[in-house]
Amino acid sequence: MSVSNDRSDIADDDIALIDDLGVEHLPPDFPKNKDSAFAHFWRWKLRAQRFVMVFCGVMLTILVGIQVVTRYGFGFSFFGIEELAMFFAIWLYFIGGAYGAWERGHISASLVELVVRRTLIRRGIHILSGVITVFLSCWMTVWAVQYTVWNISRGTRSMELGIPLFWVHTVIPLGLGLMTLYFLIDLLSHIFPTKREAQK
Repeated sequence: MSVSNDRSDIADDDIALIDDLGVEHLPPDFPKNKDSAFAHFWRWKLRAQRFVMVFCGVMLTILVGIQVVTRYGFGFSFFGIEELAMFFAIWLYFIGGAYGAWERGHISASLVELVVRRTLIRRGIHILSGVITVFLSCWMTVWAVQYTVWNISRGTRSMELGIPLFWVHTVIPLGLGLMTLYFLIDLLSHIFPTKREAQK
């Protein structure tokens, strides 16, 4: 989706905050004061997600690389390394999925922009799809929370390394919860568009 570079109707503080976050869309009620506590928390949260993605990606690459070299180069494998790599992959998947939802980087097969010409109808379709997306994401988050609570109560551990699966399963409701939040923000941006978006 192409984004206009015209920022003439955006306050200077908003532009600085947009540049810092690396995104074009902000929540409709996002504070204009980039020094507010909420703005600091929001930036910290996104940076934490980026750190988790990079860390898990690096660890996953290292572990898979070690396994390939030792197995095919030296004829042996480290016990539990594949299980550990899978755990990092799960964290990378859900935190990366949530960050992609914030950046609106997920794949969309929408033909609305091409088929529908009237802005009001397009906006209505986007709102309807946004409501459905938020509902389904929220529903899956509830299921993920219930699943995680069940695993905690059972005290389940991984088969090879004996790691408590709580540390793995926690990221499922966390990632889905963040996705729900970001999808809700996207929905609100269609319900309450900025002046620039309303003129498109």
